[in-house]
Amino acid sequence: MLTLAITLQAVLLVYHQATTLFDFFPFNGVRANTPRERRIEAAVNFVFMAFPLFAFVLRKPSLMEAGVICNFIVLGAEFATWWIPYFFGPSPKWLEIYSRVQGPTITVLPRRGTSPVPNLEHLILMVLTLLAAVGTLAAFRATPGASFHHVWRSWAGGAAVFGAGVYQCCLMGRGKAKAQLT
Repeated sequence: MLTLAITLQAVLLVYHQATTLFDFFPFNGVRANTPRERRIEAAVNFVFMAFPLFAFVLRKPSLMEAGVICNFIVLGAEFATWWIPYFFGPSPKWLEIYSRVQGPTITVLPRRGTSPVPNLEHLILMVLTLLAAVGTLAAFRATPGASFHHVWRSWAGGAAVFGAGVYQCCLMGRGKAKAQLT
């Protein structure tokens, strides 16, 4: 179980870094980002995606617990970034970013007005993130002596990240945009 969790986490990390740093258009839209934007996104997400991998390689239960929590927080952030705007509409800023970067990429889901559609690259990313999260949770639960001592932190951290994502991708600037229309 531990080997599977480590493998899933490594695949997720390599996939994300490759699709963030290298242009595979029309699969991804990173060609619309500056090299600086690519490096920043790669670095920030490297921290969140590499931490669980290293935690499970080290096999230290307290780090493993934090790694499991980290995986689910990343999954919540991906959900808030893509699915909430897809179903409920985006913020003006997220729509601008989406239109510039992800709009011309491959999508398999139907369009919903002007809402951002999760592209194939991000659908695969979300599946990999879900598999890594579930795999690390299963491996953590199978680890002798491991238990969730700080599960409340995961709920608080997850709620904060999810709320920030929903605000940034759906709500930020909507009132200003509506006021400009009237």
